[in-house]
Amino acid sequence: MKKRKKEGNESMEITRETNINTDSLRGTMYVLLSAICFSTGGVLIKLIPWSSMTIQGIRSIFSILVVGGYMLLRRQRFVWNKTVFWGAICNTVMAFSFVAATKLTTAANAIVLQFTEPIFVILLMWFIYKKKPGKDALIACVVVFAGILCFFFESLGAGQMAGDLLAILSGFTYALVMMMKKFEGADFESSLIVSNIISAVVGIPVYFRDFSTAFVADAWAFMLLLGVVQFGLSYIFLSKGLDYVSPVTASLTSTIEPILNPILVAVFYGEKIGAAAVVGAVLVVGAAAVYNVRQSIQTEKSEK
Repeated sequence: MKKRKKEGNESMEITRETNINTDSLRGTMYVLLSAICFSTGGVLIKLIPWSSMTIQGIRSIFSILVVGGYMLLRRQRFVWNKTVFWGAICNTVMAFSFVAATKLTTAANAIVLQFTEPIFVILLMWFIYKKKPGKDALIACVVVFAGILCFFFESLGAGQMAGDLLAILSGFTYALVMMMKKFEGADFESSLIVSNIISAVVGIPVYFRDFSTAFVADAWAFMLLLGVVQFGLSYIFLSKGLDYVSPVTASLTSTIEPILNPILVAVFYGEKIGAAAVVGAVLVVGAAAVYNVRQSIQTEKSEK
């Protein structure tokens, strides 16, 4: 009797471990798909001959359809309050500044400098909530700022300073978006819908001007991919992935985005990456990734 009970417990343990492994694999694939979708932004923005205002506005229209459809399928209600509106404003500034940065500087500079977002979260938590950063946070900040200096060193000669500054603004506002999730009444999908509506409306004055100067079928094909895949499906995949995997796995998997983004641009657009930018990318991405992983591991240990 005891032997059968023991065998039954072992069978249940094996089944439980199998389910965990399956869920982990499924979640990792979702996060990987999300990062791949996000990474297409650089090359698609470069290939579209319209202004950043038009690109962001039209991209947002397609994104509304994708995210709105996802909310309907999940029967997720739309939330409207001050927190949702504030999150929408931050997300709008983040999106506009990133598109503009990608147009004005290299795709590598734009995505990697936006990836400074975790460092801005550290600084904002220190400034707003008086949460003094630990040793890991301070080291990460120093390394990231060293990486930023590498980008600026290269941009001085290439005339890309404005684009680099906009990319940093994108990283700063993205940090605010991430912090909004911690506030009472926050709802990411609802903020995204409102943000997309704002972007679509703000861009109206320049739509017809851009269409009249460069109305090409390829641009609309790229625009559809940008709105549906890069700005719609990416968020859905990320949301699904985080239901199954730990922050450690998500952090490690997501670092493929700032690496794959400039590679796609180099292959399909022919944009070269300077030596200083490569050094800066290694410093920024490496510091942010290591810090995220260490913080996630510490959090998991404290919860056990």
